[in-house]
Amino acid sequence: MNPTRRHTLATGLALAGTAALPALLMQAHADPAYPSNLIKFVIPTPPGGGHDTMMRVIGQKLTEAWGQPAIVESKAGASGAIAAATVAKAAPDGYTLLVNYSALISNLVLQPTQTYKMSELAPISMLALTPIAIGVRESLNVKTLKQLVELARSKPGRISYGSYGPGSGGNFVGELLNMAAGIDTVHVPYKGEAPALQDLIGGQIDTAVVSLGGVSRYPGKIRALAVASPTRFALYPDVPTFAEAGFPEVNMPGFGALFAPAGTPKPILDKLTVEMARIVKLPDVSTKLLELGFEPAGWGPEKLSAFLAEQLTLTQKLVATGRIKL
Repeated sequence: MNPTRRHTLATGLALAGTAALPALLMQAHADPAYPSNLIKFVIPTPPGGGHDTMMRVIGQKLTEAWGQPAIVESKAGASGAIAAATVAKAAPDGYTLLVNYSALISNLVLQPTQTYKMSELAPISMLALTPIAIGVRESLNVKTLKQLVELARSKPGRISYGSYGPGSGGNFVGELLNMAAGIDTVHVPYKGEAPALQDLIGGQIDTAVVSLGGVSRYPGKIRALAVASPTRFALYPDVPTFAEAGFPEVNMPGFGALFAPAGTPKPILDKLTVEMARIVKLPDVSTKLLELGFEPAGWGPEKLSAFLAEQLTLTQKLVATGRIKL
């Protein structure tokens, strides 16, 4: 990546959520009755996946609190770029919001032409971190990550792993493992984790690198081998980290974060930030998110922006190896 483009990306992240003069003028005209209409969460994955389920849980609580319907709309495809571009171009009124994951950042590095800029999106909240795990179909007769690595070494280019899209967090973790273990597993991208997991169960692929909740949702059919996080996940204490399994280089948690179109009035952004933090920490919501494989966060926009900047640096380093391609 040339220095000019790197500077442009970093600047875009630094400016995410800041407003130009027209946006500042809009803030003075924020709807005092907000919300007075339906709120739409646009997600980058198909219905039935972890982000879809998470937002239906959060949306129901938002509906109960604010008295307006909150719905989920899937805009799957292009590694989340379709969903991101849809919201980036939407009216900045707080009624069309984006939920996106790690591909939001990797697209900026991988896509030759961007359909959105981070400066077009205002960060609202880090809803949850998503421990990314590798799971195998039980019929593969692999019980540990070490055994999987040994199998992959004996069959270079013949063991496949699915992810929830090219350039996704699952793709990055899969390639980090390939490099760390010196193996050659083949990436099979899907438009979301739900279809990847169905093909894993059906035997079309050998492994899947998706959310820990996803691979743990099918006991007896899928076995979780390791999680790409610094520590084990409380709800699945028997699943070791990649570091514990001998590969400390594989450590890149996924996430689910909420954004609005840039220029959305600050009072609306602030109201959403506070409400998201409240909702994800509700005992019943936290329990459900943990069951889905999410770690409730509720970070505000400043901490979220700093995290995204760190992720951009990691992404640039891995993409520079040439192993991640769209």
